[in-house]
Amino acid sequence: MIYDVAAKVVIETSKEAILRRFLEIELASVELIEELPQEIVSLKRSDFPLLVIQKDGQESIVLIEIQTAFSREFELRLIDYTVRYMLKYNIEVTPFVLLLKPTSRATGVYTDKRLSFRYEIVRLWEKKAEDFQGDVTIYPFIPLMDGGLDMLEDAEQQLYNDKDLSVESKADLLTAMAIFTGMRDKELAQKLIERRRDIMIESPIYDVIKEEGMKEGMKEGMKEGMKEGMKEGVKEGSLKEGREMILTALDEKFGQLLSDVSKTLSNINDTKKLEILLRQAIRSGSLKEFNQRLDELGRSED
Repeated sequence: MIYDVAAKVVIETSKEAILRRFLEIELASVELIEELPQEIVSLKRSDFPLLVIQKDGQESIVLIEIQTAFSREFELRLIDYTVRYMLKYNIEVTPFVLLLKPTSRATGVYTDKRLSFRYEIVRLWEKKAEDFQGDVTIYPFIPLMDGGLDMLEDAEQQLYNDKDLSVESKADLLTAMAIFTGMRDKELAQKLIERRRDIMIESPIYDVIKEEGMKEGMKEGMKEGMKEGMKEGVKEGSLKEGREMILTALDEKFGQLLSDVSKTLSNINDTKKLEILLRQAIRSGSLKEFNQRLDELGRSED
């Protein structure tokens, strides 16, 4: 989850550069399409459906999908997304997959006895990092590229000093860079967090690092950054932050919260119990399962 969240945040800032560099589209304009109306309750929308107008006036839709791990189920969902946007907008639709982890299974073609489907795919590990010098909004993906770790410090410095980016954008991009670095070298990721924590804390996805630190028990990799997450969370008596981390984890997993959950949490003043509940929020398969544990611990406060 942490990698997908980071990639989505990067795409919000770097969609123009991604379309230009990976798909070689000469852009006049690009905008995010609002969520496709859900004719079926279980329908999930594409990660990033973009309405693209090229310099020659041609209109099309590009569906940017992010995948950490590859699967056949994902290809079938991509077919579903593509057909739905074709039917709704009646213009060309280009499905485009940004693949984060190396695999030999991703070919850009799906076939079975009935269907044959092609999609654009970028295997980041095959891209030469040096070829993307100057495209600072793509720099978070540099660590995943060939030779990317060697130019990490230089890319980080350029991004940090870029005068055209807002503080908020820098915070998001640097935090995502640290997360992707951790996929290949946890020690380098830890050092990056230590150097740039001052600005990373401005990013919402820095909270994801803190939550991962709780979930992984502050294991190897990003250890210092995760320790900060613990310190700012339920450790050292920061009860409010601990409760907020639990609510954020529940919202991320289930997309809904009940007012009585927040009310019960507000009555828990034991940091150890909040640690237990955060782990439960991350591991639970349903809100009902979490609420059972919450009720047990909440009653023990009475």
